[in-house]
Amino acid sequence: MRDMSIDESASISGYLSAGGIAVTDVSSLAGAILWMGAVFVGELATTVEQALALAALVLVPLGMGMAATPPFGEVSRRPYRAAVLGQPVGAFFFLVSLVLPSDGPGAAVAAVPWVVVTGLLGLAALARTHDRGPWPLSETVIDAGFAYSIVGAVALVLYQLDITFWFEPIIILLTAVHFHFAGFVLPVLTGLAGRVLGDRAGTEFRVLVGVILFGPAFIAIGISFSPVVEVLAVGGFTVAIAVLGGYITIRIVPGRPRLQGVLVAVSSLVLPVSMLLALGYGIGTFTEANLLGLSISRMITLHGVLNAYGFALLGTVGWRLAVPNANG
Repeated sequence: MRDMSIDESASISGYLSAGGIAVTDVSSLAGAILWMGAVFVGELATTVEQALALAALVLVPLGMGMAATPPFGEVSRRPYRAAVLGQPVGAFFFLVSLVLPSDGPGAAVAAVPWVVVTGLLGLAALARTHDRGPWPLSETVIDAGFAYSIVGAVALVLYQLDITFWFEPIIILLTAVHFHFAGFVLPVLTGLAGRVLGDRAGTEFRVLVGVILFGPAFIAIGISFSPVVEVLAVGGFTVAIAVLGGYITIRIVPGRPRLQGVLVAVSSLVLPVSMLLALGYGIGTFTEANLLGLSISRMITLHGVLNAYGFALLGTVGWRLAVPNANG
């Protein structure tokens, strides 16, 4: 299985390129410039806002492009193509939603185009899974990432509308973050790792992929309904991520180009550290003992920085340097 380098991958979105460069790459580059500008002028004041904007402007378009290598089939191609074309607009208004005051309808309305984009990704994932079936798991976990992104988009709209049900508003906002990173980025990067392994992926990797598939949903259920379920779900997810990080570092990284290998290895090893922070804080909250000595705001900052930059950004850029083709 031959990987695609950056120069070869004008067709990484297959049928969508601008001047020989994939539309998703153009969008992510423009998004990165816009993100840096917004951070520099202070429009994105918190770690949570910065992470969310980074996901929509940079990480999601890169993930979309890498997933479609080679291009999707005819049925899934239609919603995927619409999502790719709509993503820059949706991401821009996503940023506007984060910048606008939350005490009016404008911020919620601005977040709606992103719901449409992620909904189209969900339709593409559904069509792919229907046509292909559940195998190979490396493709199914990518489809799950596409589908999970819808939850993150809807959560932001709910937050901006101040529809928080029985939760604190910050929980709804963190749900948006959770489903953009653990829900979208992690499954897509896991799927790319699975593509490299191909038929060499053993039972242990399939088990880990299964945890990545269902872990974000179980964590969300735990946060919503049961602290016990939350602690158990985060604990199991953390163990799986730690094992997966070691697995990727040992089994996959040595065979990758050097720079890609370094970025992917660092990304794979940073994520378990971030998850351990969340697990420690969750256990402390459940037992009413602050095991880490961290306030909720401090934990969110540390966890967010490690997740957004150490894991997601390094990992996504790393895999983009040489994108594995889908099996079959």
